[in-house]
Amino acid sequence: MENYYPKQLSGDQTKILLTNPDRGFRFEVYLDVKTGKSIYEYADEDAIAALKREASLYTDDQPRIVQVYFYLTGYQHDPLDAQAFNHMSAFFEELAKLNLKALLRFAYVSEDKRPYRQAPSVQRVEQHLEQLSGWLHEHRKQIHALQAGIIGPWGEWSAHARETTDESAILHSLLLNSPQDLTVQVRYLNIKNRNIDVAEKENEQRIGFHDDFLIGIGHEWNTAGKNHDSNEYQQLIRDSKTTIVDGESIWLFANPMYLKTKYVDPELTTQRMVENHFTTLSIAHNYHEIKTNSYYNVTLENELKRTGKPEGLKFPQMGSFEYWKHVPVTPDLLDKKHWPYQKSWFLDQKNQTIERNYFEYLRDYLGYRLEVKQISYNSALNAAVYLTLKNTGFAAPLALKQIELFAVDQQQNIIGKAFVEKSALQTNREINTVIPLIKHNQPDKVGVRLQATNNSTARLANVCQWVDGINWFKL
Repeated sequence: MENYYPKQLSGDQTKILLTNPDRGFRFEVYLDVKTGKSIYEYADEDAIAALKREASLYTDDQPRIVQVYFYLTGYQHDPLDAQAFNHMSAFFEELAKLNLKALLRFAYVSEDKRPYRQAPSVQRVEQHLEQLSGWLHEHRKQIHALQAGIIGPWGEWSAHARETTDESAILHSLLLNSPQDLTVQVRYLNIKNRNIDVAEKENEQRIGFHDDFLIGIGHEWNTAGKNHDSNEYQQLIRDSKTTIVDGESIWLFANPMYLKTKYVDPELTTQRMVENHFTTLSIAHNYHEIKTNSYYNVTLENELKRTGKPEGLKFPQMGSFEYWKHVPVTPDLLDKKHWPYQKSWFLDQKNQTIERNYFEYLRDYLGYRLEVKQISYNSALNAAVYLTLKNTGFAAPLALKQIELFAVDQQQNIIGKAFVEKSALQTNREINTVIPLIKHNQPDKVGVRLQATNNSTARLANVCQWVDGINWFKL
């Protein structure tokens, strides 16, 4: 048996993985479906122009996913018309040009002070979802996941909004009218538990989660509540292994209202990311909005006026994510916490130690981070190639379309092919796969293609050839 051990990427090479699809940091944007404009800070601006501007803020971090809010507020009392679909389609065309995928959420209520003024009837929601069904199927390849949305301010399923509507009817209409291979993320675990019957196996498997109140410490607004010893939280740990999970922190101006310290705790937050197998995380929140976003500067000023600047209430001058860049992580810490990582991540190409921080750790290990550990074959038999894959990311690569393996001979003819079960690649797990050879030729190279629904491809955390979206290993 001949064995090959591909080299891991060094820490100074790791940025080539940031453009991998369906994982990592994401930002957020908005479209008023009626007008084609954005809302909030870009309310007077074309939504596509706002998208381009927001994308430019995160060039260094290279996010490949953007949370897209499609506000249907203007159709609260009417069916969707051609203009609505034109605006949505044009927006998605721009996403494709920017090589971005959408974490999509439909919503009606953008005002939290007068939510019922904008809330639609259940019948109107069902009508809209039936109208949207064909559009969702047509644009499936550009959607990372679909958030349940719709109910309450920002589609966030606040308790009072849930009490005043038929949440089960809305959730089931969303599941019925969206592609069956598309994950539907819900805000709270009890949304799944209350509305999805155990007999609804296909629907149960489609439910993912998004936690929109990540502040380090536990809070009642977390997906499974604030008690991490509860049965609900233990269920979330289990369920999150087999689905897609997203999250966001609070806006920077809200830190003093919910935290005893200036910043969201990086260690406690990372523990949540690992335990709950997060695939994506917002960097629109609590990062650098105070420096780049005039809307939140105004909000900050208003909040200071509202609180009367009481003694002890101080607003931080940098976001938590910026602060995390100054908080180191070490191999000893990661080993102690049993958090996944590659040892080579702490070394450069000259084998010198690199200092690392929490921001970089989340950036690089959210979602999947796959590597080939070993390739083996028996040259005397030439019957199969054996390949060992390992995932050191927080989550299995469930949002990818497929993982395909190839073996080729010296003439580059494919002599073997196999597929990898995505759900088997859980965090810190190695799996052994077999590529049966259809011809008893000696394999010359082995390839791994990690393919997304929009046909973009991902790189492995190995030093290897990268040709036409395939990671190639010379034997």
